[in-house]
Amino acid sequence: MGIDRKVEQAARTMLGHAMRHELDALADTIQSVGNETFLSTIPLYLLASAYVAIDVSGMRWPNDVVLRKIADNASKSATGLVVSDEEIFQYLSRVALGSETLDDVFSVEGIAMVPLYATANLLLTFCPPEKDWWEYLDQIWDAAETAERTSLSILPALMLRSHKESTQRDTTA
Repeated sequence: MGIDRKVEQAARTMLGHAMRHELDALADTIQSVGNETFLSTIPLYLLASAYVAIDVSGMRWPNDVVLRKIADNASKSATGLVVSDEEIFQYLSRVALGSETLDDVFSVEGIAMVPLYATANLLLTFCPPEKDWWEYLDQIWDAAETAERTSLSILPALMLRSHKESTQRDTTA
């Protein structure tokens, strides 16, 4: 996949402004990076949102019940952004983890802002307590780049490792 560092930096800057509810600075940043770079950030938001949903689901593919709970929690984020639990649910279930495109699901306004706002809310809500949101984002994007370079043939071994570590945590708790 190879994440374009210019696009990554723009995405981080916009996420930071969104999380801090700095909407004027966010609009200025979107204007300054230009439409092409702004649109190039959307796949990064989709990736981060899908990762968070799977991570929060205990490394399992989340079903609709779990996604609704995730969306509900994320919609109540401290960002104060105008994105509803239903929009976050549709974004996660149909686009980030589904097979539909943003323009299949949202209006023109939603195509641009729902991925950014939903991702900001998801990161702020579900970031592990021992990390800052930008460290969690580093983890997500590093994992995505590693996954792109890795053969899917190792997936059974990773599942086995995950299961063993999970059962070890359960017996030591």
